[in-house]
Amino acid sequence: MTQPSERLAKRLKRILLLVPYAIKHPGVSVEELSAKFEIKKDDLVDDLNLLFMCGLPGYGPGDLIDVDFDSGYVYVRMADYFAAPLKLTPVEALALYAGGAAMASMPEMEEADALRRALDKLGVALGSSADGSALVDVRFEADPSDHLRVIREGLTERKRVRLEYYSASSGELTTREIDPWSLYAALGRWYLVGLDHRSGEERMFRVDRIKSAALSDDPADVPDDFDPSTYSGAFRDRPGQPVASFEISPAVARWFEEYYPVRAASTLPDGWRAVELSYAKPQWVASLILSIGDGVRNVEPAEIAETVRSAAREIAAIYG
Repeated sequence: MTQPSERLAKRLKRILLLVPYAIKHPGVSVEELSAKFEIKKDDLVDDLNLLFMCGLPGYGPGDLIDVDFDSGYVYVRMADYFAAPLKLTPVEALALYAGGAAMASMPEMEEADALRRALDKLGVALGSSADGSALVDVRFEADPSDHLRVIREGLTERKRVRLEYYSASSGELTTREIDPWSLYAALGRWYLVGLDHRSGEERMFRVDRIKSAALSDDPADVPDDFDPSTYSGAFRDRPGQPVASFEISPAVARWFEEYYPVRAASTLPDGWRAVELSYAKPQWVASLILSIGDGVRNVEPAEIAETVRSAAREIAAIYG
């Protein structure tokens, strides 16, 4: 049986494809749209009716998308706010570009021409070379294609997957049974979210740390209350986790809070930022602090600070 979240994802992808097509081809018939996107006429009508409710608060005539298909021919007129130039900060524009590039790279998005044209324009706006081509290039790290195929198959068929997985925090290679819930790209990598039967908890796995993946015959359902939007970047802030506090330099602050589960943050008189960060294992946050180097100071609690110092001594000993 198809889960509600799966039906919603398919419907959203369908609408993202058919609406730009209908705008580009005003007066296209309902029958042609139904045939082109291989959907039932009743489902298409439901999608078009949904557009009447899309817009911004105020919900006046200029705030909502207008759709006319009573005559059997489809006309889509976008709300007035789409005509106004969109003002984005560089960080917002880059995040939008990266998200759009991730969506465009997904399977079955080959026909999303409007998305690719928008990405081309946004990429040029972010920075262009002398010949006018975009300087921004979003690439996802190469992962074993067979692993992604197995995971996608598990998601589609609602089947459990068996992984050999290397944990960077423990340095161990383990075998795990996972109920796959979501596969997504963040920070240039692919991540799998699902129920880890080894720990009995919801966990996230970097696909490039998977040594092998195989599909099981055991069923795997996605909980109705699973919400992928609770993940920030490639991390999730879980209630009850311990919290580390430290200060980061202005240069680090420009990107840090976009990617990590920051609980609280405030600006200090000298421009540094005091942040509180939740974590599952001390080794993880210690590794993060080490990677930032002299852009971090005043680390608490003492357990984390000592873990950082110990790791630094080991590294120094290795490299003399």
